[in-house]
Amino acid sequence: MGIKDKLPLIRSESRIIRLFGYVVYAVVILFIIGILIPSPPPTPEAPPTPPAISAPTTPEKTVTSSDIRVPEYDSTLVRNYEIVKTEDISIKALDKPLSAYSTSEIENLPINIRKEYRVVVPSDISKEELKSTLIQVVMDKTLEYPDIDEVVVFAYDRKEDADSIYTFGRGEWCPNGDWAGVTSTIASTNDRSSYQYNFDIKDKVGSMDASDRPTEREFEIHDYYDVRLLEETKKLIEAEDAGLSYKYADQEELENAVRTEVANKYGISEEELDKIYIKVWTYKMK
Repeated sequence: MGIKDKLPLIRSESRIIRLFGYVVYAVVILFIIGILIPSPPPTPEAPPTPPAISAPTTPEKTVTSSDIRVPEYDSTLVRNYEIVKTEDISIKALDKPLSAYSTSEIENLPINIRKEYRVVVPSDISKEELKSTLIQVVMDKTLEYPDIDEVVVFAYDRKEDADSIYTFGRGEWCPNGDWAGVTSTIASTNDRSSYQYNFDIKDKVGSMDASDRPTEREFEIHDYYDVRLLEETKKLIEAEDAGLSYKYADQEELENAVRTEVANKYGISEEELDKIYIKVWTYKMK
């Protein structure tokens, strides 16, 4: 092959060598730039989130109003009432029969704070008014003493009857309407979300004519007879217990003597006394 034939190959190889040189030159320049310009610092990683520390599991007291979801309550129907007697009837809050607890377990149980209130209301109160008034008593007392766990209210139309069975009605406030429903958890937390009211309203409330109600004199005669009968009976029992004789030989003689005494005091016959006594007793029990 002559020189002329080799010239195209030589020129082609020369171009390839020059092109390769340019590539090498560019790589060297980029390498130098990479050295002179530092890379951005790496983004620091966020520190790990510490594990959450759970709070102590001590029950928290949550006082809930005693008037939650009470369809029987209407504030416009509440009548005046007077609390004439209060009694604390608290017990331990049990989750199982008392016999299933050890002595130490019983000592550590919370108290089921129970309160009994006896109130006097107007004699012309209606059934709806009485229910709202009984609820108002519970609301007033539990607002004053939020730790109260159960309440029972007995209603009367006369203060003189407040030591006996209720004459107008009864209202209970307790878990699910169950008087034995306070658990140790409820007593500890004051959770009132399950509480309901129970009522027992006498038939006569709001449905009796004024003539059906005994007069004040008839009430007085009835009450005086009861007082004298109780006084003399107590003396007779004390004498019998002491082995002594009393002016009355037995209970029948005592009752006859008291009947005569009361009838003479009020200037009425014994038969009239009997009618008055039965009238008042029937009214109270109705």
